Amino acid sequence: MRRLHRACRRRGDASCITTVGESAITTIEAIGQAPQGAALQKAWLELEVVQCGYCQSGQIMSAAALLKDTPKPTDDDIDAAMSGNVCRCGTYQRIRAAIKHAAGV
Repeated sequence: MRRLHRACRRRGDASCITTVGESAITTIEAIGQAPQGAALQKAWLELEVVQCGYCQSGQIMSAAALLKDTPKPTDDDIDAAMSGNVCRCGTYQRIRAAIKHAAGV
C-alpha cells in the first residue's frame, strides 16, 4: 500500500496520491513527500510566507512543479511558473524568496 498523508488515512481514501491512466497525481496533502515539496514547506515556514493562507496550496503546488522541472530557477522562471496564482495579501516577494531558498539559489 502507498504511504498516504495522515488525513487521507483517516478518511480511508487514497485521493492524496493516486494515478489517472499512466499519470501520477499528487495533492497538497502529500506534497511534502517529494524532495521539492518538503524543501518548499520548510522554506515557507522559515521565511514566514503565509499571511492569510488562502492561496498557499496553489502557490506551493505551482512552486513544487517549477522546482521539479527547473531545480535552479531564475526570476523569469519563477515569474512564468507562478503567473497563474494570485495572492490577495501581496506576499509575492516572500513567495519568490521561499522558492529561491528551497532551490538553494
